[in-house]
Amino acid sequence: MTISATMVRDLREKTGAGIMECKAALAEADGDMENAIDVLRKRGLKVAEKKAGRVAADGLVAAWTSPDGTVGALVEVNCETDFVARTEKFAGLVQSLVAMVGADPAAADVATLLTRPLKGTPVAEVVKELIGSIGENIVVRRAAYLALPANSKGLVANYLHAGGKIGVLVGVGCGSERVAKSEELRKLGKDLALQVCSAEPAFVGRDEVPGDVLDREREVLRALPDVQGKPAPIQDKIIQGRLEKFYTERCLVDQLFIKDPEGKQKVRDVLAAVQKATGEPVVLTGFVRLRLGDGIEKRKTE
Repeated sequence: MTISATMVRDLREKTGAGIMECKAALAEADGDMENAIDVLRKRGLKVAEKKAGRVAADGLVAAWTSPDGTVGALVEVNCETDFVARTEKFAGLVQSLVAMVGADPAAADVATLLTRPLKGTPVAEVVKELIGSIGENIVVRRAAYLALPANSKGLVANYLHAGGKIGVLVGVGCGSERVAKSEELRKLGKDLALQVCSAEPAFVGRDEVPGDVLDREREVLRALPDVQGKPAPIQDKIIQGRLEKFYTERCLVDQLFIKDPEGKQKVRDVLAAVQKATGEPVVLTGFVRLRLGDGIEKRKTE
C-alpha cells in the first residue's frame, strides 16, 4: 500500500523515530499504525543491545524535593553526548525517574528502579526504547534518597550545579515546625548544599569516619619521609596534627565555610549561629553528592 507523508508524520510524533525508519516500519506493517509501532520497538530493542557496550559518560543528574521539604532524591542517568543530554526526551526521562525515587525509597536501588513501571512499562524497557529512538547508549547509573529522621522537624535542601553536572541533597534538623519553615533554616540549607557541592566532604563529622579509613590515613602519614626516623611518640604527635587537616578537608562540620570572605568560620560555627538566632538546636542529618560521570572511563566509543 502507499505510505503517505501524514502516516509517517503521525508515527514520528508517536515514537520519535526518524523519517526513513517510520516509512520502512509502516511498509513492513502494511500501513497499520500499531503494528508499525511494534516494529519500531523491536528494532529499538535490537539497537539497544548493540549500543549497550558503548561508553556513556555524559548525561544529567536530577534533583527532587518533596512539597513539605522533608524528603529529597537524586538520579544520575548517562548518555554518550551532551547533545542528547539536552534533548526533551532524555531530560523528561531523568525527571520522571527522580520523582519515582522520591516517592519510593526502595527505588534508590537502581536494579529495583529499572523494574518499576513508568506509564505502564518497566523503566528498563522504556530506556531500551529510548536507546533505539535516539541511537545512543543510555544507562540509569545511580540514585539516592535522603529523608529527615522519623518524627523530626527540618528540611532537605537540594542544589544542582552547571545544569545537572553535580547534584546535592542536605538534611538539616531542628526542633519545631516554626524553625523548619523559617528563612534562617532555608538559607542554611542552601548554603550547606553549595558547601557540599564545592568542598566535596565525605562525612558529616569525625564520628562518621570509619576506623579503617583513619588507619589507612595514619599508615600513609607514618610512611612520609619527614616522619620516618623520628621517635614513636614524636611520630604519633605529628600524625595526630596532620589528621586534623584530614578532618578539616573531609568532614563537613570541620570545613571552612566557603561563603566566609575572611576564611575563618567553620561550618560548625555557622550551625551554631543559626541555632543562636532561632533559639533551637540545629543539626546536620546527612548529605548526598553525585557528580556526573564520576569513575567512568571516558574511552573513545566505537
